[in-house]
Amino acid sequence: MAMDKKIEKKKRPLWQWGLIAVVVSAAGFYLYQLLADASIRTYRVPQEQLIVSTVQFGAFEDLIPIRGTIQPFESVFLDAVIGGSVDEVFVEEGSFVEAGQPLVQLSNTATRLNAAQADAQTTEQLNTLTNTTNNFEYQRLATARQILDTEYRIVVLKRQLSRSEKLVEENLISQDEFDEIVDELEYREKVLVNLKSRQVVEDSERESRQEQIATQIAMLTENLRISQTSFESLLVKAPIAGQLTSFPVEPGESKQNGQRLGQIDVVDQYKIVAQIDEYYVSRVAPDQMSTFTLSGNEFEARVIKVYPEITEGTFEVDLIFLGMTPANIRRGQTLQMELTLGNPVESLLLPLGGFIQDTGGNWVFVLGPDGQFAHRRDIRVGRRNNRYVEVREGLQEGERVVTSSYSQMEDVERIQLAQ
Repeated sequence: MAMDKKIEKKKRPLWQWGLIAVVVSAAGFYLYQLLADASIRTYRVPQEQLIVSTVQFGAFEDLIPIRGTIQPFESVFLDAVIGGSVDEVFVEEGSFVEAGQPLVQLSNTATRLNAAQADAQTTEQLNTLTNTTNNFEYQRLATARQILDTEYRIVVLKRQLSRSEKLVEENLISQDEFDEIVDELEYREKVLVNLKSRQVVEDSERESRQEQIATQIAMLTENLRISQTSFESLLVKAPIAGQLTSFPVEPGESKQNGQRLGQIDVVDQYKIVAQIDEYYVSRVAPDQMSTFTLSGNEFEARVIKVYPEITEGTFEVDLIFLGMTPANIRRGQTLQMELTLGNPVESLLLPLGGFIQDTGGNWVFVLGPDGQFAHRRDIRVGRRNNRYVEVREGLQEGERVVTSSYSQMEDVERIQLAQ
């Protein structure tokens, strides 16, 4: 009986084990990639719904678009200094007027009475001060006359004393008569000293009071002028020559103190008033240049004044035309302009798009080489104009960036472009 022969199992060759290890590793890596890829927040969007722009290197022109409005270079507002009813209107709205030309006559009975009373009171006070000044002058003259009389009497007494000394020695006059002359001379000399001292006091007081009176007279005269002016202001006149572009006044109307009556514009010279976003308030300065196109011709304007006040997110600037002024421009006409903030600088540029409002220029979606996915990447930008934003960090020349709006993609990490 034949015995069964034991069959030995052949060992697997090493190369097969190596092949298995490679296959398992590849499968594991593929599975890991699938799981990792699935964990990335991805937004799938048709390619035709996106705008893709290429990063380029070029000259960055520091321009911003602004919208300007044509305004008269100089305007003067007409206000009712003293209110009243409209008696008569002398000109019509839109008319050209000369400086000093009457425009409207107002009437105010209370103002007339007050002006008359003020005139009477002021005139009375001026007369009183004038009389006081005259009295001081009369007093000065009276004192001077007393000094003259006393000096004259002293001269006469000295002459009499000189003659009486010989007469009394010869007993031609009594000693009493001689003593009377001596006593009167001494008295007159003392009176003269007193009068001169009084004259010094009176002169000092008169000078002080005359200064006060002069001040009071000047104030009263100014009050009288103001009173007369307030009455005269009821006749409203044109302060400058120009066009009366606004004048909504009708006979019989009642106007309050300070109420606006109209406006006069100097129409032979215009300026441009533009509103600019507050983002540029620190970068706009006088003498910066702006360009615009009108009727197929290009014109220039220069910034002459920057108003720092910010209202509703914008500030205001005034510009004047340089060189040729556009023909047939009208007050209130709008212009689309470009304001130059600085000289051109060679920089890395990214076309401006809706993404800038969604990210503030802090990050973008950058397409990979295959063009199927765009990954989120942090960047840093600098200045911007109406066409480009200056790239400081995060992008390279030639890279493609999604520049359309990110309104639906702010929380995703990548975009998948579907065909």
